[in-house]
Amino acid sequence: MTLHSWLLFGHILGAMAWLGGGAVLALMALRVRRSTDAASYREFAGTLSYVGPRVLAPGVAAVLVFGIWMVLESPAFDFAQAWIAIAIGLFAVAFVIGAIYLSRVGIAMGRADAADVAGQRRLVDRWLIGYGVVLLVLLIAVWDMVFKPGL
Repeated sequence: MTLHSWLLFGHILGAMAWLGGGAVLALMALRVRRSTDAASYREFAGTLSYVGPRVLAPGVAAVLVFGIWMVLESPAFDFAQAWIAIAIGLFAVAFVIGAIYLSRVGIAMGRADAADVAGQRRLVDRWLIGYGVVLLVLLIAVWDMVFKPGL
């Protein structure tokens, strides 16, 4: 086994955590938004605040660290290659949406009036739209990683 194999393994595990964890949270949000029970909204907000730093954030960090390390380690890769530049751009878009928009919506969910189910549903809808964009960006990134356009 080579260093590159281990770096690729870490990169893929990070992507699985980020993409898979986010997909599961999105499915949970779709289920919660149909509820009229305020407790289910509070529970979802709690799940976001628990899963985000424990699953999504380490996945994001792993994708970045192992991806950059692979480019630096391999003579076959270069930051000037189109597919790598695209990947970095897509990472930046997904990261900024998560760090700025989704984190604020998540904080607002945690602070929302427990009795205001309509307000909580609006916040879940906002989160779903934002995370839907992130999931689309991540799917494009997976396509980019597999097909390596410009290589």
